[in-house]
Amino acid sequence: MQNFVPVADNCSYTQNLQNMEGEFFCLIAEQGHYGGRTKPTTTRQGLYTCTLAGELLASINTRDGDEVAEMMRQALEKWHQKRGRAVEVAPGGYDYDPHNGRWEYPEDGLVLNLYARDLHRESGEVDSRWNLDRVWFTRDEVNSLIPENMVIGKNYPIPRHLARRIAKLHLVDIVRGESPRWKNEDLKQVEIALIAEEIIDDRMVLRLEGIVRNEAPPILYVNPFSNQKVDMPRGIELQLLGDLTYNQTAGTFENFDAIAVGSRWGATAFNARFDDLGPAPIGFAFELASDSMIDRTPPQAILSSYFEVV
Repeated sequence: MQNFVPVADNCSYTQNLQNMEGEFFCLIAEQGHYGGRTKPTTTRQGLYTCTLAGELLASINTRDGDEVAEMMRQALEKWHQKRGRAVEVAPGGYDYDPHNGRWEYPEDGLVLNLYARDLHRESGEVDSRWNLDRVWFTRDEVNSLIPENMVIGKNYPIPRHLARRIAKLHLVDIVRGESPRWKNEDLKQVEIALIAEEIIDDRMVLRLEGIVRNEAPPILYVNPFSNQKVDMPRGIELQLLGDLTYNQTAGTFENFDAIAVGSRWGATAFNARFDDLGPAPIGFAFELASDSMIDRTPPQAILSSYFEVV
């Protein structure tokens, strides 16, 4: 990777932006593997390598690491061929709101990394695949998590809309691929609470506990690539447990380590579970994100009226 500058973005969102970010991405994508395509879908998902001038070097859409490495090798070879001639940077600058005010990174809020993976099965099989998402809370939402004058040992449910956001938009089987987020009617049981275990000066040691159970019928979606109906009744049943440390003076979490473990079943069109309908064990892990640019990637569900879940 020393010869490349990696960038991660949500193509479903970016390819529809009416600004310089969207225009630049579309400029690149239309030269790539799905350029000009409208069927079976208009997605421009994939991996692209390009110059600052907006010239595509190589692209691919695959999960195979060897194929990605070969694509990058071809891109680097093409780049070296171009080094002998001047490269003009695409006109315009980058002083703009890249998201048209539709969302902003919660600078003074709470950002979590969320990891999803399959857990050990009775057979002893271990699937090493995993996936990553982000969880965002605004400053006001962080403040609402911590009631005033918390009593040691008392159970304090977190605000309903925040518990449902986690259950609806984040506790989703994305281990192997993408799944549609849950609908409101799919949320059968959502209980997430904080218990104060210790208060030392301005620091509160908290325990997170909860139960989430979601179930959804098949939507009978036809995979546009295979023309198969692969959606099955699906669900997830999880127990949540976590250790948190909250600084009352700063109004921030100094530690946020939590897990959600249990069972998942069913399949969706793009989550590659057609051969693994379950029930089978799954786990999610939450941790504080860093302030690096890579950890500022927005949640996958940012398209779904993220801050408006009720």
